[in-house]
Amino acid sequence: MLRSTFLGYKTATSALTVNQNMLDIVGQNMSNINTQGYTRQRLDINSVSFSTSNIKMGTTGVIIGQGVKATGVSQFRDSFLDLRYRMEAAKTGSSSIQLDALSDLESVFDEISKDGLDAQFSDLLAQLQALTSSPSDPVLEGVVRTSAELLTQMFNNYSGQIDTIRNQQLSYLENGAIVKINQLTENIARLNKQIKADNISGNPALELNDERNMLIDELSNYLDIEVDLVPLDIGGNKTVDEMVIRLRGVNDPEIHLVNRNESFKLDVDSESADGTTLIKMSVPKIVDGKLEKDADGNIIYENISDINSYIKGGQLEGYLKFLNGKGEFSASDDSFENSKGVLYYKSMLDTLANKFATVMNELNKTPKTFDENGNVTEWEDKPLFEARYGGNITAGNIKISGDWANETGSYITNTIKESPGDSTGAADNILRLIYAFQGKENFTTDIDINGDGTIDENDNQTALFKGTFQEFLSYTTTKLNLQVDDVKLSYDTYSESQYQIDYARSSMSSVDLNEEGVNLLQYSKSYNAAARLMTTLDEMLDTLINRMGV
Repeated sequence: MLRSTFLGYKTATSALTVNQNMLDIVGQNMSNINTQGYTRQRLDINSVSFSTSNIKMGTTGVIIGQGVKATGVSQFRDSFLDLRYRMEAAKTGSSSIQLDALSDLESVFDEISKDGLDAQFSDLLAQLQALTSSPSDPVLEGVVRTSAELLTQMFNNYSGQIDTIRNQQLSYLENGAIVKINQLTENIARLNKQIKADNISGNPALELNDERNMLIDELSNYLDIEVDLVPLDIGGNKTVDEMVIRLRGVNDPEIHLVNRNESFKLDVDSESADGTTLIKMSVPKIVDGKLEKDADGNIIYENISDINSYIKGGQLEGYLKFLNGKGEFSASDDSFENSKGVLYYKSMLDTLANKFATVMNELNKTPKTFDENGNVTEWEDKPLFEARYGGNITAGNIKISGDWANETGSYITNTIKESPGDSTGAADNILRLIYAFQGKENFTTDIDINGDGTIDENDNQTALFKGTFQEFLSYTTTKLNLQVDDVKLSYDTYSESQYQIDYARSSMSSVDLNEEGVNLLQYSKSYNAAARLMTTLDEMLDTLINRMGV
């Protein structure tokens, strides 16, 4: 069988076309070398085989192909590296939020670079020791009262700073992270719609894919997500992929972040009954299989229950661990509440303030009546500390009692021993107050398990620490410092791992000027070679037509 004379032209023409396309791809890559998020593109080609489907008998002789054909344009991208990068981004996002927030708390409990609660406890102890020299001296007691008042104000200040940090982080969550997540999911859903339309028309929409991948990478910093591509049959044995983004491990379609062309909204409930922060999700309202819209054509959303239990990573996890963390003060099995966050350290400070006030008030009681052996049979309350506006004493409301603040003479009980004579010089009870600063107290957490508003034998009481007031403060500060160090180590580990994965991803996907320069020379030479083939074929044809038989 004679090979078609003009078949060589087809081969040369296909080579010219493909190499021209190759040069166009190189130009596209080089022009976008500094474009953020751009993924290096390549031309997909394959050899055109010789078809014998319409020939009855088998062919004889050498079988040669019919050139080369471009089948499309794709990208140098590894989906596995994308998956690993986004998983590490979620871990980095969670630890970074915790590190920043806990570092702010650490500055509140800083007892090294500034004189804080520990120094004020020592000052009050020193003033009580000075009072023993003249127990009924109103001037010396005034100094003690001033020191005690400074201590309560410092408790109030610490508690206020902790509340400020919590409100600040809650604001970052509500007005920063949640708003950004909703913007990202909305933009991803919009790009899904555009990419789908382009794919149906035959356009791979690679630049739109780059834009969407950047948004997904950014979203993975806020939440640990899974990205799925679901094939859609468009007829003619053709399919296009639609994207679904959900929280990792959650298959419920009602709480997907992005479902093809739709995005769901997140919201924050900071007014929950137990004081913790809840993340809620708003989903489009569907009636009879159709999206319900208002009079202006906007989609109507309806809230579903909180999704805290589904959140496993990202900045949202970091915020929830910090805002909801109660540690040993938690009465639930919720992982966020069992972590040590702002509520834990605030409760530790409240426990210290309450224990201190309770012990001091108990020791300052005055004997009212004695029995024949001189033992006290009835006491009169003379509280040194009380709660502002009533209720349980906490770090935020502790103050010196109104009776002590208004007393112009001596208020502190100096003795609890019955004496027939003048006892103004006795200081046995002041020594008891002093000893309380060195005494080992049992610090416990009272948790209202049964929810009846009171602490009784049906509720849990967890032991926290046994030691002095200052040792308990040091214990709390040390736990915070160790937690900050642990979170920082995790953050450094995750961020380094994320950097290494991103480096590997960039090595594959980013544009290298040297490599593209080599490709430019290679495809230019290939183009010239195909053109030379065309010229040679023309010379051969001229020989056949004009010179044979001459």
